[in-house]
Amino acid sequence: MLLTPVMGLGLIGLALIGLGWLLWPHPDSGVVRSTRATVVESVLCGSSGTRDVVRIDLLDGHDVLARLDGCGHRLGEVLTVELPDPLPEGELLARLQGTGVPAARAAGQRLGAVGVALAGVAGALLAWRLRTGWGAPHRRVDS
Repeated sequence: MLLTPVMGLGLIGLALIGLGWLLWPHPDSGVVRSTRATVVESVLCGSSGTRDVVRIDLLDGHDVLARLDGCGHRLGEVLTVELPDPLPEGELLARLQGTGVPAARAAGQRLGAVGVALAGVAGALLAWRLRTGWGAPHRRVDS
């Protein structure tokens, strides 16, 4: 069974909607904020669950203790870390800046998703045109 152009465009549309849904940033995709932290407890790297403890200076003047997703730092070393925003309840896990979830802006991610969808539509239309010969008829010019 051959696909009619309408069915083909419908399938392409469904695929693009699915791709857009996958690429669209979700609210729980990880909004992070960067801040400074000082190592207060250093642990030797040996087993897979070892983590240093850091004191994080929050913007409101409060200090908070958190586990660092890393080990083997010097006591008193100042690091730039990323924290989830808003801060979760319970034990806090800080990641070294640049090693966690990318902190790309949602608008940039959405623009990328729209760009992928438009590129897919343009590619599908070009393939359909080349396959069906849709366009101006070919004329032979004799001189």
